Amino acid sequence: MTNHEFPVTQYQELKKHGIKNGKRIFVGYNKDIKVKNKDINKSKRTTFFYVKQNFNNKNNELSESEVNKIICADSEEYLKTLPDNCIDLIFTSPPYNFGMEYETHDDSIVWNDYFKKMDAIITECVRVLKFGGRIAFNVQPLFSEYIPTHHIFSNMFMKHNLIWKAEIIWEKNNYNAKYTSWGSWKSPSSPYFKYTWEFVEVYCKGDLKKEGKSENSDITADEFKKWTVGKWSIAPERGMKLYNHPAMFPEELATRVIKMFSFINDVVLDPFNGAGTTTHIAHKLNRKYIGVDISKEYCKTAKRRITSKISDYYE
Repeated sequence: MTNHEFPVTQYQELKKHGIKNGKRIFVGYNKDIKVKNKDINKSKRTTFFYVKQNFNNKNNELSESEVNKIICADSEEYLKTLPDNCIDLIFTSPPYNFGMEYETHDDSIVWNDYFKKMDAIITECVRVLKFGGRIAFNVQPLFSEYIPTHHIFSNMFMKHNLIWKAEIIWEKNNYNAKYTSWGSWKSPSSPYFKYTWEFVEVYCKGDLKKEGKSENSDITADEFKKWTVGKWSIAPERGMKLYNHPAMFPEELATRVIKMFSFINDVVLDPFNGAGTTTHIAHKLNRKYIGVDISKEYCKTAKRRITSKISDYYE
């Protein structure tokens, strides 16, 4: 058999082929496998079997005096002052409990206490989220301690009857090696893996579809085609020293989440607003916003980012 001959029985259905970049390409080789009877199979299964559909679908609108604010407060306590079903999109990145140097709280508390507090805040987030609204959590597991934070948060969201929409991999392309060895060096005993990405977990309340007017969608065709691929290559935030914050996500990440999951004039909430990237981008994209953070300094920075130019920070 020559290099260009193949067993007929194996390739008899791939009758046509061509040469591309020096390689033999068979017709149909790269096509997705088609699942037969999709609708029938779907009807056999219980859609969103992990969710109890017990949410009120009547949404409430906040007044102009209640939006476009930066609030210095504990998120759990402040969210209790908001009515049910009033927020369109929650985008945030909670403290990771890695041991970052925050002036306002201990970022290395016992894990049970950390997740208990997070669950209390998520409970309020779910309550204030509109029917059809989305919550997007940017999280990073503590790989060195094998704490699967993204899975634990996902379990919380499902416990609160939210519907899983997406898991986006935020590829930071950061290959800086912080360790001189990788677990059990050259041994399968206990290898340690390094990661260059974080996660954005996206969940919906009550329905996967969010009602909104088409003219209030500002995402372009090219953006939609690019961003619906669930791996986003975005460089990390480079201006953390500028804003005096140890852990920020970049403006591009906030831009994609807000344009993908909300309409113009929607209300966007960040309960861990930090230096205000979410509220800054929400304002820039003509969304209404509420940012909550316990730090007075971060709240000042968040307000300044909305009213000032970045060049003002270099004065």
